[in-house]
Amino acid sequence: MGAKAVAIRPTLQTKPSDMRHFLLTTATVCCCLSMTAAGAAERYGEWVLEQARSFVLTLSFKQSATLNNRNATSELAFACDQRDKSKIIGVVLIPFDGMFKNHQDRVPVAIQKGADEYDPFDIMQKWKNGTEYIFLESQNDVDELAAFLKANETTGAKSVHFFFPNDPDITDPEVSNHIVISVSGFSDGFTAFQTGCSR
Repeated sequence: MGAKAVAIRPTLQTKPSDMRHFLLTTATVCCCLSMTAAGAAERYGEWVLEQARSFVLTLSFKQSATLNNRNATSELAFACDQRDKSKIIGVVLIPFDGMFKNHQDRVPVAIQKGADEYDPFDIMQKWKNGTEYIFLESQNDVDELAAFLKANETTGAKSVHFFFPNDPDITDPEVSNHIVISVSGFSDGFTAFQTGCSR
């Protein structure tokens, strides 16, 4: 995956919400940059467990596609800062390059088993907007998402679907971002991820 520039200036304040934001922005930078550590990754089906930096552990699913005659990549990553004794886990979703244009502070994300956007959703969450990516920092929401991915893998599903809007004033309001996330290997990968985060 090629390096993608993300302009992030995390603050070093000590409030829990600021620490979560710092964790997630740090993890996002790590996810967006090419990994250089040889042998630092383990594969669990479609998911990769990586020691992105000496203290940031990520479990991510990445996919590539050709959009407008160029290669683009999207990524969903669970991340933790192993130095943080609170064991906070965050989730970052990086849409395909250039496909996400939304200026809302909170972005509604519908997560469902079916590929039809108009099917009833299984989970509706509000993710925070990081301009070129969206992220979850509520531990309850992170737990709900992880449980949903595990449950779908257990029942034999191959993937789940994420739908979230662009700004209506920028693009056609009828067009949503649609990201397909494989659940193959997620349960084993997440167990290893939680073990690594607790060290």
